[in-house]
Amino acid sequence: MAKDTGILLDPATGDLAVSVRRDGAGLIAQGLEVGTATFQNQALILRAAKGEFKEYPTLGAGISDALGDNETTGWRREIALQLEADGMKVKTVDLDLKNNKLTVDAEYDS
Repeated sequence: MAKDTGILLDPATGDLAVSVRRDGAGLIAQGLEVGTATFQNQALILRAAKGEFKEYPTLGAGISDALGDNETTGWRREIALQLEADGMKVKTVDLDLKNNKLTVDAEYDS
């Protein structure tokens, strides 16, 4: 399975996205949603603080800490490093703290 494919989360709740499908006998045949997870993974890495991914304790940008900070260079670099650590090729990261806008152009290598 490609790195950009994975189990999806419900964006509203953060829980697993489940769509139950039953077979002819009424038994559950499918349930978890699987699809392109690149943007979901980016969002999780951006929000997570270091230590929140127990298997990878150094992964996480902790973007909420950027609020109220006037320096963007360090944050752009940290975001790029964290996404690269997950296997993404980062083209650009633009952080506008005045307007609370973050733009990321990154994707997994095929």
